[in-house]
Amino acid sequence: MREVKTYLPLVMGAIAGMISFLITGNLRGRDGLAIIILFLFIYLHKFLIPKFGVEIEAKDWIGISFLTISSWYILWTILLNI
Repeated sequence: MREVKTYLPLVMGAIAGMISFLITGNLRGRDGLAIIILFLFIYLHKFLIPKFGVEIEAKDWIGISFLTISSWYILWTILLNI
């Protein structure tokens, strides 16, 4: 079940990237809202990962946050450049 700590942040980051793009669109003045969406999705991991039977340790949050931010940023940037 360690895969949950890897794949769930990647998927959640991609979803956050899509939602950020749909809400903000091409308006650069709304970038703060996109970042708030990102942090909301990072916080959701606190509730979702234990449902898979995986315990989260303090050091896991760095990896979870990094994977979520990376996938969010990559997808959001790709969508903004289309």
